[in-house]
Amino acid sequence: MKAEVLNSFDPEVLKAILTIERDSFPESWRYDDAEEYYRHKLNMEANINILLTENEQMVGYLLAMPHNDAVQELKEDDPDLKEDPMKYYIETVAVLPEFRRRKGLATMLYKLAEECHKRGTDKVSIHARVSNRLSEIIQNNYRVIEVRRIERWKYYNCEEPADYIEIILTTVGLEAPS
Repeated sequence: MKAEVLNSFDPEVLKAILTIERDSFPESWRYDDAEEYYRHKLNMEANINILLTENEQMVGYLLAMPHNDAVQELKEDDPDLKEDPMKYYIETVAVLPEFRRRKGLATMLYKLAEECHKRGTDKVSIHARVSNRLSEIIQNNYRVIEVRRIERWKYYNCEEPADYIEIILTTVGLEAPS
């Protein structure tokens, strides 16, 4: 698998992201205006958009935005979220189900670490699901600064537990995924 940072808008990539989102998440999580939402996010220079491919097929996507932008969007759902201008927030990360368990997440996080480093930071935050073990995977594989459980995370319309996690995301000491 290969991850690349997207530096310009491409309608074919938008189409692939919409397919990845549709096939990766429950219907209740989907944005009503997904096409416009992702078009907007792909065109924001401050965001980091990472595309995961395997054999030239687009199979995963990660969107990281400046943490303070996320604070504005999420302050009602997570009133304990604090501003930090030197941090990125992983807004969404998805890999098509048939391509999971092939180090796609690690590949995208490695690419995110490289890009964050270029932008002068190594701090990243995320609200990670507990039920699919994403929280556990992140906590077991990255340098954690903070974890706090939200028992009924309402943001995705499902009210399941999620962990707010802050990590130091660096490539130092890590082997680049192949």
